[in-house]
Amino acid sequence: MKDLKRIFLVFVFAMASVAVQAQDGTGNTDAINAYNEALELAQSKDYDAAISKYREAITIAEGLGAEGEDIKTRSENAIPKMYFSKAIDAYNAFKSSPSIPNLDTAIAQFAEARTVGADSGDDQVRDRARGVLAQLYYQKGTMLFKRENFAQAEEALNNAIEVNANYAKAYYQKGLVHKKNSPNDLEGIMNWFDRAIAVGEQVNDGAVVRSATNSAHAELLFRGAKSIEQGQNTRAIELLQMSLEYDNTSADSYYRLAEASNKLGNRDNAIRYANQALSNESGGNTDKAKIYFELGLAHQAKGNKGSACDALNNASYGSFKAPAEHKMEFELKCESAR
Repeated sequence: MKDLKRIFLVFVFAMASVAVQAQDGTGNTDAINAYNEALELAQSKDYDAAISKYREAITIAEGLGAEGEDIKTRSENAIPKMYFSKAIDAYNAFKSSPSIPNLDTAIAQFAEARTVGADSGDDQVRDRARGVLAQLYYQKGTMLFKRENFAQAEEALNNAIEVNANYAKAYYQKGLVHKKNSPNDLEGIMNWFDRAIAVGEQVNDGAVVRSATNSAHAELLFRGAKSIEQGQNTRAIELLQMSLEYDNTSADSYYRLAEASNKLGNRDNAIRYANQALSNESGGNTDKAKIYFELGLAHQAKGNKGSACDALNNASYGSFKAPAEHKMEFELKCESAR
């Protein structure tokens, strides 16, 4: 995750700067010694011990009044960074051995770092921990999704969105998970895709906008085609028209609209949709054959023999070759079939 690497590198640099500056501290010997011991513990990555020693330095410094203010401030500023460093170590442990328990440990550590940052007024630690936390919840959601643990995946993604309401990827993944958890809830599925698109546009995440748009279109196209198979042609037209809101150049959507219109006896609509499908179809003759077949059916039903013969002649490819030729030869008796 590139964003996490960038956050961690920046933070490590900041920690190094603090360690160098801390060598200039002056004041009561006991407070300075405690502070310097904390620095050494931090550098050796014994963060819990470092936190304890920083707190010891604060306690000593508080008894010194103005003389101890510098050490007190330095120690207070260091503690949130120790929690963030602990969280980084937990994340690195997860990367070395990816598992849900290790990921949960990293999540807990970043949640604690966020809380400590907020309580201590360290906005940098708070905000960076929050950003990482959202990504880790998202990562947990995707891991659980791949394992087909959809209920827990949805919970993890809800947490990601709760932490960062502008996390577009989480909304999109939530749509994919909701589709698994509630396959009959089309409205809910589309709502998550729509929210992913809206948030993606808001934060300029073009990749999420494209993925969510494509998924929304594909979902409606698939359900429209299934409705045709089930004889629910009016419903199919509703779904397919909705699919055009996500891709108004979809040859497949227009083709299915032509097919459903023919089945409902709406020949003019079938002709219009078929022509739109042909205008948007970039494939070859075999890809266009099914569209021409629907166009031919519509013209045949309207008594437009010439147009029907022309369309069916163009439909004579692939799996549509035999039915198209049958209509031309035995039903329409087209000149081209003689």
